[in-house]
Amino acid sequence: MSPKPSIVCLRWEDPATGERHEPLLSVPIALGRDFKSMPTQTNKLRVSQLVLNSSEVSRFHALIEEDRGGLVIIDQNSSNGIFVNGQRQKRITISNGDVVQIGPYQISIALAASGETNAPANIEIPRIKEDARSTEFSASSQSFPPPAFEAQQVSVQDLHATGLPVDEADYVAVGAGLGSFAWVDLLRIHGAKPSQIVALGLEEKPYGHYQKLCRNSQIFPHERLRSNSDSCPDNIWGWPSYALREAGRELLKGQIKTALGLLWQVFAEPAFAQTYTPRSGNVFAALDREAKRINWEKMYRYGRVRAIRKTDDGRYAIAYSRSTASVRDHAIIIARYVHIATGYGAIKFLPDLQA
Repeated sequence: MSPKPSIVCLRWEDPATGERHEPLLSVPIALGRDFKSMPTQTNKLRVSQLVLNSSEVSRFHALIEEDRGGLVIIDQNSSNGIFVNGQRQKRITISNGDVVQIGPYQISIALAASGETNAPANIEIPRIKEDARSTEFSASSQSFPPPAFEAQQVSVQDLHATGLPVDEADYVAVGAGLGSFAWVDLLRIHGAKPSQIVALGLEEKPYGHYQKLCRNSQIFPHERLRSNSDSCPDNIWGWPSYALREAGRELLKGQIKTALGLLWQVFAEPAFAQTYTPRSGNVFAALDREAKRINWEKMYRYGRVRAIRKTDDGRYAIAYSRSTASVRDHAIIIARYVHIATGYGAIKFLPDLQA
């Protein structure tokens, strides 16, 4: 009988939102920016996949696997490499308490003995250590936003004097997620042009973060979400609903009984039938169609919003970072209307409660 794989607890805080993550994963573990680029198996073992959302992270950045009774992390020819306890490495053995840096993510390692089913509950998770590189990055980041943003109200003339690129738009959606998408969709329906709208966020697809949460919760495209039939972020009228669309697809396939069952489920819920819930894959496909229709790709911009201030002419100035793996870049955008939808706040313990 083959031994159970080792279990590793990876702990980090999202550099953009401060959200804390502490997943328990079985070895081997692939780390990267894109699910599809990472392997699903290696040496006949199922690979745990961990997505790190940053342009500084390669599509398949690193692999953690067992080797001679220990664990090693191997750089997969990534653009920016991996740093273990502040030192760049190609392949190195890792142990409990080590800190691995991949792009802007600092991930602390906590190991559990293989085969111990209750070990993860008793893992001692070390604190994240700061190294020289992270301190240097923090110091350099203090120059942005520019000093003009220290005031509650900023002058448009002062913004142009900073030397940073300054753009203007009528509408800016901060977050670029599903909340932003619903607002932008409504603006487009009422006649706003793509050139008037900017959506600032970290995910190119408006449902990108939600899709990751679904995958991490084992909700795959064929699984159903806990949502009702007419909750359609791609259709403000809720018609045709998800149930009607799915029933139509089943009819086209010749599955008449299935189609009628879906319609009965909607009209009879909740008294005589279980509440209808849509498949996640159908929801994401519908969002893709609506995003294409309203030209979402022309309105979306990658950016981390750092500050928002009111201007002296009644508009709003937004300072945001659009840094990539190869260059640090910042910009300012001025908008008359700003919609903020950044998702739920991250749960975080204060330092004195982390013991």
